[in-house]
Amino acid sequence: MKSLKLIIINALTLIIGLGLLTGSLSQRSANAARFETIPALQVGALGNFRGQYLTILYAVGSRPFISTDASQINISQIKESRTIYITDDAMATPAVQVEKEGFRPSYNIIVFIVSPQPNYSWVNADGTIPQGMASTNNHLSSLINTVNRTNVDSFVAANGEKAVLTINLTK
Repeated sequence: MKSLKLIIINALTLIIGLGLLTGSLSQRSANAARFETIPALQVGALGNFRGQYLTILYAVGSRPFISTDASQINISQIKESRTIYITDDAMATPAVQVEKEGFRPSYNIIVFIVSPQPNYSWVNADGTIPQGMASTNNHLSSLINTVNRTNVDSFVAANGEKAVLTINLTK
């Protein structure tokens, strides 16, 4: 009886070990957790900004404790960036996948910048440029607005990942 148990345990260990070595078990779980999907956005209240550019930054950043000014955000890393030419009062963007890195957040803030030029580059108050942001001479903005990840997560929990999150940009 002991030898039968030992044979079964060895066989199961061999099967699981071979599965891990070939990667068939580990790849499925690793790929599923590597990316996080941010829902599609419908950005509204853009009518006064026709002819300008909307840059959306999916970023890791922080705000000072005592500030209401969106430009006081300190962004450490840009995970994804999208720029669109504003032609209408409301513009749609597709869902975005952002890569996770270990235990760090994939993003915690979405920043909306309206600029008269297409190649906007964020610069922090201390003069640093966030990781993942190309440096340009364009730092002009007509409007800066933000949405926290908690708001996005609440929306997804209530409406599902396929729903479109509507954001109205106001001064």
